[in-house]
Amino acid sequence: MPSRLRLVGCLLLAAFALRTDAAPAKPAPRTALVIGNAKYEAAVGPLRNTANDAKAVAKTLRDLGFAVIEKHDVTRDQLLRAVVEFRATLTNAEVGLFYYAGHGISVAGSNYLLPVKSGYTAEGADDVTLRLLAETKLFNVEQAVADMKSSGALCNLVILDACRTTAVARTGRTREAASPGGLSEMKPPAGSLIAFATDAGQTALDGDGTNGLYTEELLKNLRTPGLTVEQVFKRTRAGVLERSKGGQIPAEYSRLIGDDIFLAGQAPVPPPPAALPVAESPPAPSPSRAPDAPPAPALPTLKEISKLAAAGKARECIEALRQLAQSKGPGDYATQPIETLLDQVKDDLKDATTASPKVEAASTTCELILTALRDCLPPDHAKKILFTAKALNRHGDTLLLLGRADEALDAYNTALPLTPDDSYILYNRGRAHLALGSTPEARADFTEAASTKYHQLKARKLAEEALAKLK
Repeated sequence: MPSRLRLVGCLLLAAFALRTDAAPAKPAPRTALVIGNAKYEAAVGPLRNTANDAKAVAKTLRDLGFAVIEKHDVTRDQLLRAVVEFRATLTNAEVGLFYYAGHGISVAGSNYLLPVKSGYTAEGADDVTLRLLAETKLFNVEQAVADMKSSGALCNLVILDACRTTAVARTGRTREAASPGGLSEMKPPAGSLIAFATDAGQTALDGDGTNGLYTEELLKNLRTPGLTVEQVFKRTRAGVLERSKGGQIPAEYSRLIGDDIFLAGQAPVPPPPAALPVAESPPAPSPSRAPDAPPAPALPTLKEISKLAAAGKARECIEALRQLAQSKGPGDYATQPIETLLDQVKDDLKDATTASPKVEAASTTCELILTALRDCLPPDHAKKILFTAKALNRHGDTLLLLGRADEALDAYNTALPLTPDDSYILYNRGRAHLALGSTPEARADFTEAASTKYHQLKARKLAEEALAKLK
């Protein structure tokens, strides 16, 4: 089967109003439109897993309390009517979600969904004709985004699981017969998150089972209580990266604002342990008493955690640290493993010049470290601020390499107030400004980083070199 290229865009817009009355507000409904297109004509190419993906997503959303409109194999007119029907359900909704599985292509920088029986053909058409054909025969993703944004739901999600290995993505000017075409990156507005199953212009794996690789991981995390929207996509990305052995690297672009949203609800809080009665000696066991419950699994030891960190198993290391923190509370025991992981990220980025699976893995490690710093080190720990600034700075470095300069800038802006004497962060923020085309801001940061009041000689030299290139 041909590989499938999936764009997963998730647009989340949150607006929260303060209440002055004492009565608690009732949760507004959750509503979703789920579409799966599989039975395409031969010229486009039928799809194997999209119907299963859509059915599985619809069932999962219903289990999570969504009212779901589910459609399969829709024409353009049917898709437009479904969107109008869906839009009417969004007013005052807590969450509105649009999910599409099927073919999708990029035309003139915009992304389009392919209805069945569209009659669209790109062969030999010039750019103007292609755009006109796309607007009249396909469905522009921006229309769904705009409709949802204007309809009044507190949180809007658009998830596109769109294949792009289709002949209609090729034009007469595309020389490679096997060219998949490609989907364009979608930048989120403020208060939103867009997640891609894989980097723009790359192919995604179809999966060996009944669902595509990305959707299979997404479904698993959607059902997990205690995960915020951001965590759902971060864990999905980590799962896809691991299962594809680095061959598929999902990407997220976040502009989320407001309170956390837990699609599967918050994690249940375990009841506090019952107080044991005071006794001079334990009672003798009764022969007729039922067998005791099996003992709780042993907590990971610090030695085991340190070995995980030294082996570069960041996810397992952080999970073990959090287990320890949940049992014993935050403590100094987390210092050494976190420092080891920070050093490994530094080593992994030392010679990196472009995006790669190693850089993506380093980015994920930084996110895990920030979680561990929050949960496993005491608030007043002497190294917590320093480690947090380092993790943010190195996370920004990974984001720059991954082409996500706007997110890198956010990371540097968060890190700098924590350690204002670190000229490396100033220099790196200048690089982010430069990548975003903000030359005056970049020059200001490079000039400041080159000041003799800072003691990091290498950072000063890098800043001086950057300034020389701007002249």
